[in-house]
Amino acid sequence: MADLNKPLAPSSFYLEIKGIAEGEESIFKSVSLPQYKPKVQGGQKAIGTTKGGKSIMQVNSAGFEGLFTIDCVCIASGDSKSTSVKMYKWFEECLPASNGGKGKWRSNTKEGAITAYDSDGKEIARWDFLEAWPSKYKCADLDVTADAYIEETYTLTCEKFNRTK
Repeated sequence: MADLNKPLAPSSFYLEIKGIAEGEESIFKSVSLPQYKPKVQGGQKAIGTTKGGKSIMQVNSAGFEGLFTIDCVCIASGDSKSTSVKMYKWFEECLPASNGGKGKWRSNTKEGAITAYDSDGKEIARWDFLEAWPSKYKCADLDVTADAYIEETYTLTCEKFNRTK
């Protein structure tokens, strides 16, 4: 009998960010993978004409739209070793000085990976990213009637993102 393919479970993943979120102490609740959105030139418009008035049309890819973004969510914690505190310190390093940060985003870009595992815990897919920095921070609203932990969402912007496995 042929082996069945093991599907990717959305709950079996790990986000690693070199120097920030490494090792088993890093915990993320969710991670969104970026969308590839190609820029297209040409299309249904004529790009030229030849002898006899024949219109020439051609569609070409012109790369991808801008930079890639990844949203990752962690549970807020005051523990200095927690993922949320480490992520916020990184965010502060990259935040412009005019906004109260240290303004050192270029020297604080990181590389990392998102790894997905099958039901047996075996690495089955991997997406690597380079030159990433936290470009947005959002903390959940505080609410006396809430029944969940406070979540922090970080948007990471990266210049390169590829599936490598």
